Amino acid sequence: MKIPFIKMQGSGNDFILIDEFERILVPGDKKPGFVVGMCRRHFGIGADGVIFVQHSDELDARFLFYNPDGSTAEMCGNGIRCFAKYLYENTDIRKEKLDIETSAGRIVPELTVKDGVVREVRVDMGRPVVEFVDKEIEVDGNRYNITSVSMGNPHAVLFYGEIDRVDVTGIGRSIRNSTGEFPGGTNVHFVQRINDNEFRIRSYERGVEDETLACGTGISAAAVAIRLKKMTDSAQILFHAKGGDLRVGMEIENGKIERVFLTGPAAEVFTGEVEWSATP
Repeated sequence: MKIPFIKMQGSGNDFILIDEFERILVPGDKKPGFVVGMCRRHFGIGADGVIFVQHSDELDARFLFYNPDGSTAEMCGNGIRCFAKYLYENTDIRKEKLDIETSAGRIVPELTVKDGVVREVRVDMGRPVVEFVDKEIEVDGNRYNITSVSMGNPHAVLFYGEIDRVDVTGIGRSIRNSTGEFPGGTNVHFVQRINDNEFRIRSYERGVEDETLACGTGISAAAVAIRLKKMTDSAQILFHAKGGDLRVGMEIENGKIERVFLTGPAAEVFTGEVEWSATP
């Protein structure tokens, strides 16, 4: 059968969107294999993940996300912005504030729309869950100071004076697979301070198993880590990722970070149809 898809990207993080709002096109037990095949850059469409747009019984739509290795992820900050843009521009759900069901709970994207086109999306990423701050951890004989923050999915944040010199893939893979502090694995982020409210970031993503151009939930977690380590007094932080810039705002009450908001663009790359059979 031919399955229509749309290729989108947010800050260089690219995704394949499959519209299953009216009917399921890929059965649940077949989705992991389908995703692996579609995400292979030399043999498939190529992507950092596949997003299934599905019906929600209670909210506007359901966001179902798969990593390139066929595993599911609770949330994806760049992916949810692409998802929101798709809903507004391609369905009857033309709301500038959406209620989206995800595996990490209810997510509320707010759209900036001009002439019927979504220019950027601000996403309420929810309340961060802090596991530990600046904890020294030994991994494969090396010691790292790590801050661990969950934004619906797990993140380990490390700080360096110059991240271009960091072996992101090697160190990222080592920490990601450390079963001591991270029994379920984690995403790993390397952050460099430029000034009080401006930082650079590089990310190793679990499920992709490599460096990606940006990670929205990871950038949100990094902003939390920056505040917790008192590296800034600002509640607004600009991040420069390899794929582009993203802004994070934090709602702070009595010194505690209550909500995190991620703002950035999303763009359509191309559309098409892929031939797929449920049987090998």
